[in-house]
Amino acid sequence: MENNVILSKLEDIQKELRPFEKQGLDTSSLKIFVKNFKEFLKLNNQSSLFQQELKFEDKLSIIKSFLEDKKAFPKIENVIVFANERLGIEFKNQKKSRETTISLIISRISSKPELKDKLKEAVLSIRNEMVHSNTKNKKSSKQIITTESFSKWADIIKNI
Repeated sequence: MENNVILSKLEDIQKELRPFEKQGLDTSSLKIFVKNFKEFLKLNNQSSLFQQELKFEDKLSIIKSFLEDKKAFPKIENVIVFANERLGIEFKNQKKSRETTISLIISRISSKPELKDKLKEAVLSIRNEMVHSNTKNKKSSKQIITTESFSKWADIIKNI
């Protein structure tokens, strides 16, 4: 069955249940499910657009934007730790600017394209770690913002 037909049926069911809501039926779970299904369809459509072949320079530009995101990497130290631990780039104590450090990482990725795949795996892994650790313990709003940012970037980067 086509996804749009399923969505249409779900919305019809939701409309048919409205009289029962007035009598006390809780349909909030169905509403959330329909909303999530719409988001799922939207993301699937976007990923099919991403599957069109991007130039390597465009992929590097996306990676650069990811590394520049201060929600994902609040401090330059976070970028360096990510590059060292997850990509194996082995920076020594960097006293360079954020821009210079990111340029160095991008140049390493352009000279070793296999690092792009390593970066994709690292972002997905970090997102999963953050999401699972957030469900176990209460996290600060900064940690929640970082997790949300990594989730957003993981969805983007997994398709490049």
